[in-house]
Amino acid sequence: MKCFHYAAAVFLLCCAVVCLPPQRRQEAPAAKALPAAAAAQRPGQKAGADGGRPSAPEETPPLLTFSVLSDIHIEAHDKLSQELLRTALLDHAAIAPESGMMVLNGDLTGGNPADYDALAKALNAMPHPPLHATMGNHEYYRMWRTPFGSADTSKLNPFWSTRQAVELFTRSFGYEKPYHEAEAAGYTFIFLSGEGYRDVDKDAREDAYLSAEQMNWFAGRLSEASRTHPGKPVFVFLHQPLVHTLKGSGQERGVTDYKAFRRVLEDYPQAVLFSGHSHYDWSLGGQAVRTGFLSVGSSSIRKVLDFDEKQVHPPKSESLLVRVYPDKLVIRVREHYSRSWIGSYVHRLR
Repeated sequence: MKCFHYAAAVFLLCCAVVCLPPQRRQEAPAAKALPAAAAAQRPGQKAGADGGRPSAPEETPPLLTFSVLSDIHIEAHDKLSQELLRTALLDHAAIAPESGMMVLNGDLTGGNPADYDALAKALNAMPHPPLHATMGNHEYYRMWRTPFGSADTSKLNPFWSTRQAVELFTRSFGYEKPYHEAEAAGYTFIFLSGEGYRDVDKDAREDAYLSAEQMNWFAGRLSEASRTHPGKPVFVFLHQPLVHTLKGSGQERGVTDYKAFRRVLEDYPQAVLFSGHSHYDWSLGGQAVRTGFLSVGSSSIRKVLDFDEKQVHPPKSESLLVRVYPDKLVIRVREHYSRSWIGSYVHRLR
């Protein structure tokens, strides 16, 4: 993927949002659309703390900075979704050019190959740090499309399946499986994905179906991280929140076998579970909650909702910036329409 020099990044930041050309209809899978987008694209100089404006240097530089974006909902025909992603990427490049990672935590697309193409095009055109991604329930939504492309939620598309949806996601990002791990600055990052939709488990609904293989792998990675990095937080990403953690999370199970998932996490109080899915406005509260481990919601890029499931007005587009210090995590909430901070949470490390 083409890398941007600092001058190019500054040029992009000073320009109006770039409009993508109309996407052609594509029925064939978007083979290898995004592996290149997962490489680092970094501006070369630190900008200010708010909208690129200069600010006083922090007394203690963080050990690691990373961004969390979820619910981007890129669709080839939806130009607003692409514009909002570009805006968020430019904003993060301005507020945290030192960032070591960006996480796209599910509901990245509408599940169609053309959507992945549009996502790749937007990512390849903007500066960003190395990317990691998870699958959300919308990555399976081609199962609600008829062979003619229209939506029909009364029955599943017989020409699309969980297997094809997972293959499209993993091929697009260059992953072997829909879940993986990474290390950054001596910290462990674990990325989980729902592996099946209603054709695999008819009772899955919109919850994350985690196979026994993934659950065993997850428990093993937590154990290994606890052994190799004692005392350090372990960052876990899953699109759906665990039931009865964040405010508003009691409406769904989040994970099909949520009891087993909770049992695994409760053995590791240093775990920090990031989720999206709800789209809830961070400023309404209850989106960073400790229940043995810390749960954190990341709101939504595409459409921010209130607790009545209605879009907030004026519209918002929200994501997180996380800075890691030896004794704490500082989680700040960014609203991208106004390019302003709208919330924060300090998590003291034990």
